[in-house]
Amino acid sequence: MRKTVLFLMNGFGIEQSDSYNVYNSKLMPNLDSYTQKYLFSTIESKEYNFKDGYRMFSTGNNVALTYPLMNNYMENFGANSNMNFYLNNISNESRIQLFMFIKNEQSLNHLKHFLSFIRTKKTNPIFIHLVLTSDDLNNYKELEHIITKINYDYKECKVSTIIGKNVLTSQNLSTYMNLLKNEVGEKWIEIQRKFKALFSSKISPFDSKEFYVNDGFRLKDNDTFFFFNYEYVDLTNFLNNINSLCPNSKHFSMFQIKGIQYAMFAYPMSGKSMVESLKNIGARALILTEPAYMPYTNYMVNGLSNEIPENISYSRTDVNFGASQLQTIIKNSNYDLIIIDYHIDNVTTINELKDKLSKLDKIIGLTHDICVENDVTLFISSLYGMNKELKIDNFMKAFINFSTKVPVLVIDSVFNKINFRLDFGNVHTLANTVYTNINKKYVGDVLIKKKGYLSKAIKK
Repeated sequence: MRKTVLFLMNGFGIEQSDSYNVYNSKLMPNLDSYTQKYLFSTIESKEYNFKDGYRMFSTGNNVALTYPLMNNYMENFGANSNMNFYLNNISNESRIQLFMFIKNEQSLNHLKHFLSFIRTKKTNPIFIHLVLTSDDLNNYKELEHIITKINYDYKECKVSTIIGKNVLTSQNLSTYMNLLKNEVGEKWIEIQRKFKALFSSKISPFDSKEFYVNDGFRLKDNDTFFFFNYEYVDLTNFLNNINSLCPNSKHFSMFQIKGIQYAMFAYPMSGKSMVESLKNIGARALILTEPAYMPYTNYMVNGLSNEIPENISYSRTDVNFGASQLQTIIKNSNYDLIIIDYHIDNVTTINELKDKLSKLDKIIGLTHDICVENDVTLFISSLYGMNKELKIDNFMKAFINFSTKVPVLVIDSVFNKINFRLDFGNVHTLANTVYTNINKKYVGDVLIKKKGYLSKAIKK
């Protein structure tokens, strides 16, 4: 077993040609010098948030497992007793307000069969509210096709309102609630023009503000709400607003949502995960991160399960965490893998981003020195990039595009630039490389290759 440290700069990626220039050698002198001295390359990462990044790192898949689960049910929802329970709780006088979290066209088949299932017993009016979940600007083209198809091919309902997930889950929902209550707000019948404007403004789908498409959806007391979600989401604030507006309404969801009592399906678990990979080589890991990220990170690395595994522990980086704590953990702890998890994408201005990167570079330098002194392998990388607009000042904004590729550095006494190289891969290949470095018995595609050899295993 070889102790290994993985230092993550999540949100940091290789600047694309259309990005405002942020990174430079003066801002991050330590990182810049390491790219010259050690094994350095880039790997693919098409993810834009830490949940998708960790899921790819842990399971090798960025598609929620709930999609194939729904594929098994979509032709016969009636076989699920919970779905019949939902139907029986729809009163004849109520209307169905369907909130559909949508990212790709795969949801359309599920929607088609879901609507057919409802119509087997109910004739209630159905209003659909689309919640956009993607952080990729290019997703607008697919969304335009999806919404057009719903409007013309799905006669059981019409698209009523459209809102980004980040707006729906925010604290200030006054304008959206006014829209739902009074049908007062921005109206766009021509979806193509609206999405073109959002794309040009560099507003990601999940940040798009509410607007409505068709009339007649105004919320009424006794309405039944169904949330067609594929992943966990916290809607506590939104549901509190709904309850104030419609105190007798009933709430259901496809999968678990905080604040909703009735979930129709249980989340599936992945048989392949970081937890299982570490168990296979008898390794233990410590993840150092901010408290807000801990439950989501644990869910991803633990095969999409909320249980705390025996071979992974967590520690906070926000309280009394400094050089001495870091040195003690790396030098003296009995963990085989230590993940130092930082996030630089939770910023709103260019100055905030530069300040975070500058401070992060100092921590990278400290981590480097501790690892080199104690002959510990250090990987520096990121699980995802970012693609967002940030403020330069009160009048100007800049588009930051750290997407597509992220850096990877290997700092180790054996893996030098003369004898080794880094191959192509993605963040899951990075995970395999880390596990193999801990224990060479681990089997999986790796990034580190010995020059002149085609071997897929790291040999030290």
